[in-house]
Amino acid sequence: MKKAFFYLILSCLFFLSCSSAPKRAMLVTDNSQVAYSQLEDANNSIVSGKYSRAYNLLASAYSLALSVDNTDLLCKVTLSGIVFKILCPDISEIIPAAERQTSVNEDVFLLKSKDEILTESKKLANRSSNPAFFSKLCSIYETRIFLENELAASDSNSISSDSCRSYLSVLESVRPLLTKEPYYHAYLYRTEGDVCMAAGMYDAAQKNFAEAARIHTNDRYLVEIGLDWYCLARAYSLGGKKSDAISAIQSALKYDKDAENTSGIASDYIAYSKILLKDNPTDEEKKLSEELALWGEKILNARN
Repeated sequence: MKKAFFYLILSCLFFLSCSSAPKRAMLVTDNSQVAYSQLEDANNSIVSGKYSRAYNLLASAYSLALSVDNTDLLCKVTLSGIVFKILCPDISEIIPAAERQTSVNEDVFLLKSKDEILTESKKLANRSSNPAFFSKLCSIYETRIFLENELAASDSNSISSDSCRSYLSVLESVRPLLTKEPYYHAYLYRTEGDVCMAAGMYDAAQKNFAEAARIHTNDRYLVEIGLDWYCLARAYSLGGKKSDAISAIQSALKYDKDAENTSGIASDYIAYSKILLKDNPTDEEKKLSEELALWGEKILNARN
């Protein structure tokens, strides 16, 4: 009996010592989970035009991911930082210093240029758990930078057919790796849509934006869905499909309202008003266009 009791005690001690390891790992997991949550919130804030919030969330997510040496997460955070920098290139002009958290304001990666952030993303990709995958992921955002730079340098706000083929070739090479990453899979389709739009390939753009919307809808990325439909409405409008454009912008409004995306709602109304003025508008369409434009401005002012 004494011997049996002794082994029982040893077994209990062994179990307790083993059970303590997951607790230590759990602390790391908790930090990473918080950072992942902040990253998702930051991505929503970027789409919603809430740049101060996005800045602070990305900076915090970066610090948390760095504290546990999670290079996969760090790479994803910096890639979102590239999108942030494209939309908000001069932080000091758009985000007052008072709205930036002082605790994460020192040496924050968002103070670098988008090209410098891309370089950091590539280094993190090489140190990640799956260098091949993350390097390909970086190529999507590198293509986005090339696209934005070419558009900025173009007087016609368009890209050459050679550039279009080059960009689409890079993006197509990444697609097979993204079937289990819906957020990035949809972002790839949207990027392809933007490339096609810049090349005047409106039918192809429509297909890409519609596919991005389908993926985002399946995974309930509400803010992203609204942007997909907005882009789709623009593609229809420029492609001469007024009725389809109206239907698409109405869908964008629905999803932006569901997501309570004030910036998106206002933009949808303003775009809706412009679409109505296409192709010899009726008096009724002209009147509605004016009302929608005023309403969109009113919503935007309410946010400000």
